[in-house]
Parts: sequence; structure tokens; C-alpha cells
Amino acid sequence: MEKTEITEEMIFDCFAAACKSNDMAKTAESFVDVEEYENRVMYPEFARWASKAGYPKLATLFRKVAGEEKLHAVWLRELYSDIGTPQCGEDTQRAINALETIRENCDELIALNPDSVVEKALVVAIRVEERESQDIYPHFRDQALDQQDSKTAEVYQKVIDSESQHVHWFQAALNDFRATQTQIMAHSST
Repeated sequence: MEKTEITEEMIFDCFAAACKSNDMAKTAESFVDVEEYENRVMYPEFARWASKAGYPKLATLFRKVAGEEKLHAVWLRELYSDIGTPQCGEDTQRAINALETIRENCDELIALNPDSVVEKALVVAIRVEERESQDIYPHFRDQALDQQDSKTAEVYQKVIDSESQHVHWFQAALNDFRATQTQIMAHSST
């Protein structure tokens, strides 16, 4: 059976987007669902890939961000204590299914081209964090402000700031990764 390469778009399909609702409690529930998915599923899987490919520092970074994603959910749960365990959203389930599809052949593909899989995971992590910090969560903050809910708006702003920091961490890691790959290629061609 022929194995297909894991593409950036396949990995990006593992991203679940939180959904804004007219009901702020439903928006919060979607947010918690997605942040907990990133904490329990997506970033731990990226960490596993990085570890398996021989990049323990990148694995640690993915695990660190996973921990912060959990913290984001905790911050919002403090305001919406009745959320409980949110129902798995449709987009979260789609993302889980996409990740499971990748997982079926991932270990073999990592063995064939570990650098490519890790680089794509970093690129996708940047895209995910940018989308959350620049598009999705600012809308949630603005919804809270429109409804005169400054405490919820402050939490979303804190999350936006944190997600922006993740972008910088992942971008720095990607830049270092690419610089190292360039050095390795330069040394191997001499």
C-alpha cells in the first residue's frame, strides 16, 4: 500500500475553531471545548511527532503550549462555572477525525521524512495561533464588550495576548529549525 505524504493542509485540518454564538455562555462553551482539545489532543500529538522525529526541545514547546491552552479554559471556566464538560463541538469532532486519519500512517511517514512532518506541524501551529489571536478570539472579546461584560472581555484579551505569544514562540522555533536544516544541508554538500 502506498503511503501519502502528510501535507500542511492535512495537519491544518486538525485545527478546531471555536464558534461564536449569540449566547455568550455557548460561545464560552465552544471556546473551552477547543482549548481543551488543543491541550489534550492536538498539541500532545504534535509533541509526539517531534519527539519521535528526534526533536525533544520542540516536543517540550508543544507540551508547554498544550499546558497553556488548558489554562485558557480554566480562566474562562472561572467565569462560567456551570459549563461542566462541554459537548464535543462539530468542528472539534471533525478535527479529531482528521488527526486520527493522519495518525494511522504517521509513524511510518515520520520515519521516512521526520523533518518535513515537524516543520509542517510548526507552520500549522503558527497558523492556528494566529487565527485564534487575530480573528476568532478578538470577536469573542468584542462580543463581551458589546454586552458590557468586562470580566469576560478581560479573559479573552488575556487569551489573545497568550495566543500571540505562542505565535512568537512557534515562529522562533521554526526559524531555528530551518536555520539548522540549512546548515545541515550546507555541511552535507561539502
